[in-house]
Amino acid sequence: MSYNILSYVIYIPIISFIMIHVGWLFYKNGEIFLLNLFQYDKLLVKSINNILLIGYYLLNLGYAIISIAYWEKINSISEMLNALSHHLGIIIMGLAVMHYNNVLCLTYYVKSKLLNQ
Repeated sequence: MSYNILSYVIYIPIISFIMIHVGWLFYKNGEIFLLNLFQYDKLLVKSINNILLIGYYLLNLGYAIISIAYWEKINSISEMLNALSHHLGIIIMGLAVMHYNNVLCLTYYVKSKLLNQ
């Protein structure tokens, strides 16, 4: 078995777990944050939360597919561990940056809306 196939077998369950588990945590716990921001407008919060979850899943799925499509040839176990940590690290850091960016943008939007009233 080549090291590329072994790395795919390791990568796919890990990235799937990250996508599903972390996405669900963002969705469940983000609803409370959004309810506070949008002054308990449950219909608006549900819509925004669903859009954020769909965007999250699409972005992760797209990155996982592109990452596998452009995976370099792996010749040793150390290269395999390096490639796995690189690809997983990029998606985890990207998710953290995007999460905080969403929180910042939503907070800014709500505060500017309150100032205009």
